[in-house]
Amino acid sequence: MFEERRLHPIALIKEIITNIRRNIVPIVVGLFSVFRAINSRGYLPNWAVYLIIVIVVLLVLTPAVLKYITYKYTLEDQGIRIKYGLIFRKNTYIPYERIQTVQKKQWFFFIPFNVCQVLIETAGGNGKAEADLVAVPVGVVDELKDLRDGKKAAIQEATPETEEKEVAEAEVEAPEKTVVLQTKQLILMAVTSGGVFGTLLIVLAFMQQFRDVIPTDWMETQAEQLWKMGIIVFIILIILLLLVLWGISIVTTLFKYFQFKLMKYPHSLVIEKGLLERNHTTISLARIQGITIIESPLRQMLGLVAVKVITAGNSGDEKQSGDILLLPIMKKDLALKTLKEMLPNYVFEIEEMERAPKSSLRRFLRIYLIWTIIPALVASIMFFPLGLISFILPILAGIKAISSYRATGLFTHKHTLLVQSRPFISKLTHIIRKERIQGLSIRQSIWMEKGTSRHLNVWLKSGSTSTEAFVRYINKDQAITIYNWYSPSKTNN
Repeated sequence: MFEERRLHPIALIKEIITNIRRNIVPIVVGLFSVFRAINSRGYLPNWAVYLIIVIVVLLVLTPAVLKYITYKYTLEDQGIRIKYGLIFRKNTYIPYERIQTVQKKQWFFFIPFNVCQVLIETAGGNGKAEADLVAVPVGVVDELKDLRDGKKAAIQEATPETEEKEVAEAEVEAPEKTVVLQTKQLILMAVTSGGVFGTLLIVLAFMQQFRDVIPTDWMETQAEQLWKMGIIVFIILIILLLLVLWGISIVTTLFKYFQFKLMKYPHSLVIEKGLLERNHTTISLARIQGITIIESPLRQMLGLVAVKVITAGNSGDEKQSGDILLLPIMKKDLALKTLKEMLPNYVFEIEEMERAPKSSLRRFLRIYLIWTIIPALVASIMFFPLGLISFILPILAGIKAISSYRATGLFTHKHTLLVQSRPFISKLTHIIRKERIQGLSIRQSIWMEKGTSRHLNVWLKSGSTSTEAFVRYINKDQAITIYNWYSPSKTNN
C-alpha cells in the first residue's frame, strides 16, 4: 500500500500567516467598531479586552491547526489523494493525466528546511488550484513530474554515497534554453506598467472597509481643511500620492519577478521568479492552448511587449484564470526570436498579417463616435460653458477608433492562426494552433448586411472557462477564407 504523508510543521506557520492576511480587514474593522461603540456608551472592563483578544486569536489559529493536524496526502500509482478536515471531511483524488500545471512556491523561510509549496492545477479547478500542498519536501515536485510523465517512482536502495551522488547528478536535466531578465528590464517593466492604478484600487477598496466606522464629522473636517488649502495644494497632494503608489507598484513588481527565469525543456516550460516567495511554474507544452502578445501604447512606442500563454489549467499567477505570464517584458524582435526557439510548432509571422480594408476605418469611426458625440452635445448644452470639456471624449474615441483599425489584422498558416486587435487600450496578438480552437464564428449586425464587413470570433480553452480572440470589420472574403481554413466543409455563403 502507498504511504500517507503529512505536511512539514512549517506549514502551520504558513497557514497562520495566510489566515491573518485574509482576515486582517474584518478583524481590524470589527475591533475598531466594538471599542468605538463601547467607549461611546460606557466603560470596558479589562477582562473584556482580554476576552476579545483571545477570541480573535482562536479564530485565526483554530482553522490553521485543524487543517495541519488532519491534512494528509498520498502519491499513489495512478494519482494523488488528499484528505483533510475534522467535522467536514474532504477527500480529493486527482489522476496524474488530468494535471495541467504544477507550481512550486518557496517562501524565504522555507529555504532552510528544504521544503516548498506545491500547487496542482487541473482544467476543472474553477480558477484556483485543485490541490495545495502547503509545505512538502522539494523532492515531491520531481516525484509528481515523473509520475505525471508516466514514469515509475524510483525506489532508492542502500547504495554507497558516491554512487548516490552520481545517480542524482545524472537525473538532473539541463534546460535546452534559458532566458533571464535583468534588473534594469524589470525596472522598465514596473515603470511602464499600469500597476499604479491597481495599487490605487486596492487602497480605495481598503478605505471602503473603514468608511462606516470612521466618524463622519472627522471626514467633513478633513475635507474642509483640504478645500482651504486651495486647488494647487490639492493637486500637489494628488501627484505625491500617485508617486507614492507608483513607487509601491515598482517595488512590488521587483519583488514578484525578481531573478525571472524562463527555461525550455523537451516537453515543458519552467518559469522561476520571486524574492520573498520563489515561484516555480511548470507548463506542459501539450497543455498550451494559445499565445498572446500584449503591447500597451507606451510599450508599443518603446518597442516592448509582454507575452502570455493560455493553458487549460489555472495559473495562480495572474488574475485571469488560465493566463500565465511567459515573458514579462522584452524587445519585440527579441521576444519573437525567443518564442520561435521556445515554441517551434507555432508561426510568428506578424509582419505578414493581412490588414483590414480601408473602408473599415469609416465603420470604426462611426461606431465609436456615435456613442460619444451625442452625450458630449447634451453635456455642453446643459452645463455650458464647462460642458464643452466633454468634447474631449469624442476626440479620445476618434483616436481609439483609428488605433483599433490599424491594429486589426489576420494571418493563417497551415496549422496556425494569428488574430490581432485592440479591444481596449493594449494591442493583442493571439497565436493559436488550429487543433486548439474550440469554436469559430463569422457574424454581422443588421447595420452590416448591405456592406462587405464581418466580425470574426475565435474561442479557445482558458483555465476552467474559455477566452475569446476577435477582429472587427474585416472584409467578407477574409472572414470566409478563415472559416474555410478551419471548417471541414467549405462554404461560399
